Amino acid sequence: MNTESQDIAFQLNEFYRDNYRRTMKLLAVMVVICAILAFVLAWMIYDKKQPLYYAAMTTGEVIPMHALSEPVVTSDFIIRWSSLTARLIYNLNFSTYQQQLDQIKDRFTAEGWEKMNDALNASGLIQALLNRKLIISSVVSGPPVILSRLIIHGRFTWRVQMPMLVTYTSANDETQRRILITMNVQRVPTLDVPNGVQIIDFGAT
Repeated sequence: MNTESQDIAFQLNEFYRDNYRRTMKLLAVMVVICAILAFVLAWMIYDKKQPLYYAAMTTGEVIPMHALSEPVVTSDFIIRWSSLTARLIYNLNFSTYQQQLDQIKDRFTAEGWEKMNDALNASGLIQALLNRKLIISSVVSGPPVILSRLIIHGRFTWRVQMPMLVTYTSANDETQRRILITMNVQRVPTLDVPNGVQIIDFGAT
């Protein structure tokens, strides 16, 4: 191999060596950058803050809102609210029952309202109310209990159960019946309902 060929080979070796070193340095820098980005991304996911919700009133006043997955109200409130709703359902007069029920319609979602009416009709209560011209009254006959607390479709939900004593009074007689009420009370936007809860499911046995 002549001197010229040796010089060319030497220069090529230096060229490849220098480029290899530059490539390795670049790869090392990229690895460090990727590691930093991975750390930052993991930290952002781990330290993710819950969004804050606000509502603006027509007056311009801004009020905080809570995610529907949060309970917001107390268990005691749910028990008292559910008990009152149950009593209102079973305090009816044959001549004004529809107006009485309409007054509590805002305590139900559309689906809950349909299920409550289905329960009343399936039990024969509405038919007896009209045919016998009854006055129906009721009391909660035992302590209401919250059977479970769960999230349904992203909304906090309480499953409440309570025993009731229902009295049916006609012009001729008075009878009583014990029933067990079960209802699902769910969080709803306070812009729709001020107290933030409505019944989504209702049953009576």
